[in-house]
Amino acid sequence: MARKIPQSKSTSRKLGTKPPKFLIIAFCEGKNTEPEYLKSFAKHYGNGLVRVEPVAPAGVPLTVVEKAVTRKKGLDAKKKMDSFDSLYEVWAVFDRDDHPNISKAIDLARGNNVHTAISNPCIEIWPLLHFTFHRSYIHRHDLQRELAKYMASYQSNGSKLIDYELIKDNFNYAKSNAESLLADHEATDNPYGNPSTTFYKLLERIIENGIAPKSLQPLVQ
Repeated sequence: MARKIPQSKSTSRKLGTKPPKFLIIAFCEGKNTEPEYLKSFAKHYGNGLVRVEPVAPAGVPLTVVEKAVTRKKGLDAKKKMDSFDSLYEVWAVFDRDDHPNISKAIDLARGNNVHTAISNPCIEIWPLLHFTFHRSYIHRHDLQRELAKYMASYQSNGSKLIDYELIKDNFNYAKSNAESLLADHEATDNPYGNPSTTFYKLLERIIENGIAPKSLQPLVQ
């Protein structure tokens, strides 16, 4: 009887499984403005690979950071105890405005590896920078009224929701404006001065993780 020759195994590799989602937990001072914008941004740029979990309203800046630190420690402990392998970052999102203990909040975040997205005087500076490069000092109420001139749907005395569809194509322009403002303030030794925002840094993390790293892409031979 002729010896049966075993069939050779296919040398082709199976497609890799879907890369794990990158989790961003954002503790926000505002109840609706930041959370709704973040969810829209993640849906647009996250490519299904980024999940944003807003926690709001989380209180004044120091309280926001304290809650973020507690959540971060819980995730880190879980990772150590049961091989929790999800990719995650914890952010504290708040306004500078006239809040006390800002320096304490920033130091607490840095000391516990919690990222911060700080806007001065308030988050409305970020959408405004999509329309114009505003660089002079401005009060929160004036800033909200200024944004309403460009964004009809934004009501400074009511629902303070950012019209994402209206500004979604101007991200790079707004980011450039925000970076210029930060550079101006750093040159005068006044980081987070009025007006400024680091909110775009959180958004960049969504963009960066919205495309699977090459190491996680399926291999086909």
